[in-house]
This record gives sequence, structure tokens and C-alpha cells, in this order.
Amino acid sequence: MNCGVTSADQFAWDAYTLPNAYDEFPRGSAVVDVGCGKGRDLRQLARDGCEAIGLDVDERALGTCRRAGLCVVLGMAEYMPICDEVCDGLISNVAIPYTDESQAMREVGRVLKSGARGYMCYHGFGYFLRYIVSGPSIRMRLYGLGSILNTWQYRVTGRRFSGFWGHTLYQTRRRLLKYYRRDGLTLAGERTGKRFLGFSVFMYHRIEKA
Repeated sequence: MNCGVTSADQFAWDAYTLPNAYDEFPRGSAVVDVGCGKGRDLRQLARDGCEAIGLDVDERALGTCRRAGLCVVLGMAEYMPICDEVCDGLISNVAIPYTDESQAMREVGRVLKSGARGYMCYHGFGYFLRYIVSGPSIRMRLYGLGSILNTWQYRVTGRRFSGFWGHTLYQTRRRLLKYYRRDGLTLAGERTGKRFLGFSVFMYHRIEKA
């Protein structure tokens, strides 16, 4: 799970942000940053007066957060060490693609209070298509191809490939809506960033707990 820049992301991508996310949480809101990385978004939440906690599997990144005085915990998106329905809000900035997305979305629905909001940024198909078409190295082109094949494998079997080929998934609106319905969530707003060959590179969703 990662909320920063992956090794493959060195390839000239526009920075991804979560539009309007921070403005929506009143001071004192309990907000979890799923895939907090080194704490870029977590710092902003703390500055805005939220009771923010970061979650990540990267111990080094969490060490950076702790040295900055941020509240973080080691854990996976698929099994958040958080009680049921305690979060007023949630953000996840390109963390879901690196998880078992179905289980991770179950956890999102579980930890949010009724009426709480989540702000999510996902990888679209265009993100990996661009790697295949114009990646600067064979390895990066293979990474793009592997991510697409891995997503197709996951969609059919519910399982990812192992190792390099199973590193990342891209998300689709249709698949996400299925999770939202299952987990008591609604899609309250959405937008896409730039496209590549007509396909979304990033997808931004605002979700609400029913």
C-alpha cells in the first residue's frame, strides 16, 4: 500500500491530488489516511485540525511520519486495525490499486460512520496503457502490461498474480460501484483527470456511508 510515488511513477506523471478533500472535514473529525506513505496528506489533515491517523505497510515511511509528530499505525488496508464505524472521514490517495481491492473496500465501509465521507483516488486503465505505449524502459513497459493482465486475472478469479506481475491493479467505475453497493457506500461525486488514448489515468471518487 502506497500513497507516495512508486518506483514506476518516475515516468512523467502529473501529480495526483484529492480535490476538495481537506475542506470537507470539520475540525476535530476523526479521519484515517489509508496508505499514508510519508505523510503528505496526513500533514494537511493535521494542520486543518482533524484527529488524523495514518495507515501504511511501509515501516520506513511510518518512521518519517512519527518523527514529524504524526499519528500512524502499521497495518493493511484489507485488515485495518480500527473499530467499526468510528471514522468521520477517510482518504485514500492511490493506495487501493496495491491491495486486494474487494477486501479493502469492505474495510472502508466497515470503519466509516453513517453519513461519513471518503475521498478516493484510483488508477484507471489509461495509467498503465501509457506505460505500455511510451514507457522509457522495457521493465516499465512490462510493468504496465503486467498490471493490466493482473487486473483481468483478478476480475475473473478474485486472485492476483504473484511477484512482479501481481503488483498493481487498475480500477473501473463499474467494479467500484459493485463494491459500494455491497458495502453500504454511495458514489456522491466523481471526476477524472487527464486521459490517455481516451482512457482515464486517474479516477477521483467522493463516497458516503449510507
